[in-house]
Amino acid sequence: MNKLKFILILIIAGIIGLFVLQNMDFLLAKKSFSLNLFFIKTYSTPELPTGIILLISFFAGLLVSYVFALFERFRLNGEIKGLNYTIDSNIEKIAELKSEVISLKKKFSSEQKE
Repeated sequence: MNKLKFILILIIAGIIGLFVLQNMDFLLAKKSFSLNLFFIKTYSTPELPTGIILLISFFAGLLVSYVFALFERFRLNGEIKGLNYTIDSNIEKIAELKSEVISLKKKFSSEQKE
């Protein structure tokens, strides 16, 4: 399994390397990125290679998706704690009912003997 993972990582790295080599002219072309939000003054970056702009965009998207996943994880952890509390209370209730059944059986069996 580890060899399969290693081979798969090598294949993916090779494809990425091939992509970079074949598109080197585009990735090294300098571009300026501007952001206009209508209510905030337009922001422009200094001229950067397109590859750097793509990497910044990728990591910004990665960060945003991580934050959304983090909020979802907190919500689900709260739900799990609530469900565990329900399980514990149900287990306690089952134990109470079992002890009640045992006491009723003892009471019923002692009444039948008399």
